[in-house]
Amino acid sequence: MKRIILFFLLIVSTISLSAQSEEWKKYCQLQFKAQSAFKKGDYQKAAKSYSQMDSVYRKIVDYADMRNYCIAAANIGDTSLVRKTLITITGYKCFDIAFFNNPIFNAYKEKDWWTICDSLSHIYGHKNQFYIDTLRRMQYRDSIIRYQFVHAVDNTVRDSARLIMRATDSVNTIILTKLISEQGLPTWKNLGYEGFHRAYIVMMHINQQLQDSLIEQFIPLMDEGLIPRDKMAYLIDRQLIRQRLPQRYACQGYRGGKYQPIEDIENLNARRESMWLRPVDIEKTKANIVEYD
Repeated sequence: MKRIILFFLLIVSTISLSAQSEEWKKYCQLQFKAQSAFKKGDYQKAAKSYSQMDSVYRKIVDYADMRNYCIAAANIGDTSLVRKTLITITGYKCFDIAFFNNPIFNAYKEKDWWTICDSLSHIYGHKNQFYIDTLRRMQYRDSIIRYQFVHAVDNTVRDSARLIMRATDSVNTIILTKLISEQGLPTWKNLGYEGFHRAYIVMMHINQQLQDSLIEQFIPLMDEGLIPRDKMAYLIDRQLIRQRLPQRYACQGYRGGKYQPIEDIENLNARRESMWLRPVDIEKTKANIVEYD
């Protein structure tokens, strides 16, 4: 299995060996502005930055950005932009019922184009509601015990939390294996935005055998738009570090800005672009690499 995964990683690496594009650098700068404005409720500014992102690069690559672009358009009352972004959203194969139920869209729910897109979200969104609800409980247990571990007041509490954390990971591995066998892979299309996000957090901590198997199955699905590339980068780097190999995308680090070993760092930002990740300062990153013991 490891040979197969390394073969797919070689393909991804080969595709992304060209230098990072200037368009991507500009895209990431605009993305930061758009996301910051959206969080502050400055929807006019957010919509403008998202529009510039859409034109400067091939498209808005991240579903969450496109979703927020549509919400910003609704907040400024731009019906044509709401329609345009909503139709684009359906192409992401990531149906998000919470998004469609947002009250900001009430003024558009009588439109034919809204009804069509909304019906698709409910067809796919409710199909695996048990799957999504189960993942929500799994992710909650995962997050709570890790919070307790990180914030333990002394070593005794930390050791107890570590044991519970390992048991939680083992139980989550068993449950996720059963869910996959009965209801399919945890992709955007199967689970929507919320469901995949919860599955992703759980997948970061399941046992290595299942994680390796999922990565092997997920890599070919990236080009089909069923798996977000940035989340795959985190999973791949986590897998490589487990094997004490250099990470590929610099997603895994220590507190204080330190990084575990990184392969071919001169081409790091080109690889990061291929996975929708923002560029890093290469020289600063080099200076903060900590080798394995």
